[in-house]
Amino acid sequence: MVESTALLIQRRRYREPDLLEEFAALATTADYDIIGTFDIVSEPSSKFGIRSGKADEIKTWIEVNKPDFVLFSPGLRSSQIFRLMELWETEVRDRSQVILEIFAKHAKTQQAKLQIEQARLQYELPFERHQIRMRLAKEHTGDRPVAEQVGAGEDLLNLKIQEQRRRLATISEKLEKISESQALKKKKRAKEGFIEIALAGYTNAGKSTLHHALTDSGVEIADKLFTTLATKAAELDLPGRQIVLSDSVGFISNLPSALLQAFNTTLMEISEADVIILVVDASDTLDEMNRKTDTCLDTFYDIGANGIPIITALNKIDLVDDVIVQERSEVLADISTEVVPISAANHVNLEGLIKALEHVLPQLILYSITLPYGNE
Repeated sequence: MVESTALLIQRRRYREPDLLEEFAALATTADYDIIGTFDIVSEPSSKFGIRSGKADEIKTWIEVNKPDFVLFSPGLRSSQIFRLMELWETEVRDRSQVILEIFAKHAKTQQAKLQIEQARLQYELPFERHQIRMRLAKEHTGDRPVAEQVGAGEDLLNLKIQEQRRRLATISEKLEKISESQALKKKKRAKEGFIEIALAGYTNAGKSTLHHALTDSGVEIADKLFTTLATKAAELDLPGRQIVLSDSVGFISNLPSALLQAFNTTLMEISEADVIILVVDASDTLDEMNRKTDTCLDTFYDIGANGIPIITALNKIDLVDDVIVQERSEVLADISTEVVPISAANHVNLEGLIKALEHVLPQLILYSITLPYGNE
């Protein structure tokens, strides 16, 4: 498959972190070939999202290098996207649309596909409305449009919106049935005495690798963002206990609210868990680790996962030295019941993680029952 070429533009305020590398990773995961970047540090403008002078500078770059797409981070309003597309004569997509593309590529289960379609329709509805109105405005330049022309355009707009809303209602019904089925399975597991443990963490922290290492499951493992969308659950072998370990979608900063809502059913596995294992990438810089951890904690709050014991699995310790591992462990101690340094890929200190789990789970008590023989 031939990759589409793309120019990446990041606009951030002063003192906001530089997330261009993460945006580039998103674009690469979505199969874009990056041929240029702009990191613009300024306040957002209402017309283009960036200042007009910078927009003109980028227009010159585009005319010379001719990318297939311009990818913009963070988000843009529909009106800003259409103004930039008119100025640059190139298709413009924002960060949310890139994330939706990645999710669509990785969705394999019916639930994940429905969740992605729901999020896409909710996100694109304002764009559809603006696009149709822009087309009507162009068609009716010059003479004032007659009532019949306006009426026909409004009818077209209303039909399109009604069609999308009907589809959203259908998707919601299907997702509700899937949710009910999952709730029944969860209720059955609870009745049988299963303990629910959820893996959570920033995308590409190594959750799927850890899930596979602990359960020998067939979870897809790749050095890309968002390889896991639907929840994967497998039994964890722990003597004397029945445990289900689940792996679900990774977190990312500034996740579109439509996506967070669409994946509510999947994220419920985390909010209803008995214990959360928060997987953190030890190879990140300290500032980056703190930023990603804060994003995870904010997401826990948003989905109602409060008061649940958290064990932090400091992963990828094979990529850093002991001093960094110690430093990261001390920083993470404030948010965790226990911090356990591991390497999921190399199966290092997984037994330490198991011991940490045993410490937070209810203590097992061994009873001895003696039954008399005979009729006495």
